[in-house]
Amino acid sequence: MAKQYTRKQVLDRLTKSISEGKPIIIAGAGTGISGKFAERGGADLVGVYNSGLYRMDGNGSLAGLMPYGNANQIVIDLAHRVFPQIKEAPMIAGICGTDPTREMRPYLKSLVDLGFSAVMNFPTVGLIDGRFRQELEDTGMGYGKEIETLKLASEMGMFTIAYAFNEEEAEIVGKAGMDVMICHMGLTTGGAIGSKYSEKISLQDAAALVNRMSAAARNGNPNILIFAHGGPISSPQDTAYIYQHTDSVGFLGASSIERIPIEVPLTEAVKEFKNQSLRK
Repeated sequence: MAKQYTRKQVLDRLTKSISEGKPIIIAGAGTGISGKFAERGGADLVGVYNSGLYRMDGNGSLAGLMPYGNANQIVIDLAHRVFPQIKEAPMIAGICGTDPTREMRPYLKSLVDLGFSAVMNFPTVGLIDGRFRQELEDTGMGYGKEIETLKLASEMGMFTIAYAFNEEEAEIVGKAGMDVMICHMGLTTGGAIGSKYSEKISLQDAAALVNRMSAAARNGNPNILIFAHGGPISSPQDTAYIYQHTDSVGFLGASSIERIPIEVPLTEAVKEFKNQSLRK
């Protein structure tokens, strides 16, 4: 069963790894087996959130932004499946902070009672742009509401991780005093259902955006930890490039950890079984 940690204990674990020259790895887990073996591989934290459920059913992660289920209830349901498989890694709840049907203080308390040590804003309206995004903002269901919920979690003693998508949001995250900002580069490329749109973004472009976002966040919080995720950052080699060209000290892998790595081996394993011959 996963252990629970205070905000300081989580921060101490992460800073120890960074001081040893090792990046922080957050693994998204849509199933218990994903969480179990991600931890065995060295994941520093394990995240449970609604897109993991859809992803491990073979669907795109953006299903987590569609009205296919109750995101905040799915976190709880998944926790009961993933938590028993985790030994040491702190657990992160990905929450829909804009949910107008939930009183967030008692909901966050229920997550603490379950054993979560941290929260992050997923699903997030940060992945939405255009008219729909503007109307979400106009009607009180915007990005700022997500950050308000994370601030509440911080006041309750939880470790806080905020996705941000541009310099303006990065500045908001820094001023809010979040512990970690994850620079989100868009839906992950690669594999059977990776983003084609994100393929237009180069690693060089991603690194440049991470640097601009880092500067914006540190205007408000010089001590914030910078992580990266998504877009063209989909392999260990991609993360190495980001570490060398930015202040990023960590990576959140979801599709790149629990979807892409199993697609080819699973296909090949079944092919190998099928290619055996029966006795004549």
